[in-house]
Amino acid sequence: MTATDTNTHAQPTDHKSTKASASDKLRETVSDAQDSMNQAAQSVRDGASNAVQTGSDYVQTYQGEFDSAVRRNPTLAVLGAMGVGLVLGLALTKRY
Repeated sequence: MTATDTNTHAQPTDHKSTKASASDKLRETVSDAQDSMNQAAQSVRDGASNAVQTGSDYVQTYQGEFDSAVRRNPTLAVLGAMGVGLVLGLALTKRY
């Protein structure tokens, strides 16, 4: 029987360069993922900031209108506040 060597035609592999190449690919993938996450987080921050600003403008507008209505009709405002207090008082003590 003769021994056959199947690796005689195979080229030697450089394990260090393969590890370095895989490490570089992994670093690049992680860097790309970080960039994507940073962009997504910035987009969420921008959207939240816009929503807060819009809500703040909305509240300020209606607060101004409410203040004007109270100044025009102070008696109605006091009676309305008393009515709300009465309803809350009844609801919290459960005396219907």
